[in-house]
Amino acid sequence: MGIPQAKAKGLLLWWGRFRYVYGHAATYIAMVQMALIAAMAYNTTVQPWASEYLGWSIHFWQYCTVLVVILGVGMVLEFTLGVPAFLTTANEQWYKHGNPVKTNLDAVKAKQAEIEEKLNKVMKHLGIEEEIEG
Repeated sequence: MGIPQAKAKGLLLWWGRFRYVYGHAATYIAMVQMALIAAMAYNTTVQPWASEYLGWSIHFWQYCTVLVVILGVGMVLEFTLGVPAFLTTANEQWYKHGNPVKTNLDAVKAKQAEIEEKLNKVMKHLGIEEEIEG
């Protein structure tokens, strides 16, 4: 049923914590990097190329508007396609690997089956033909 995964403890647990925090901080780091790269690309590539080969003078605000539109479309696609896929995978992994909620749910299911068995005995004793099934 898939590739077995290690239980996170010791150094592996610290590595997981680092990646978790860095993953959230990386969003802000990427925003700064994107702004700097966009400005550099405008000055060194986009504006010189557009003026030389197309005869256009692209202003920086026009360039930024195009980037914002592209970013917006990407975010809509990520929200509609990427996030559901990510959450489904994360939920699946969390359910399979050391999830305390699943452990509690398994205990509740076992207790429910025990109660249903007792209830069916009582109902049978009372002459009720219907059986309770979980």
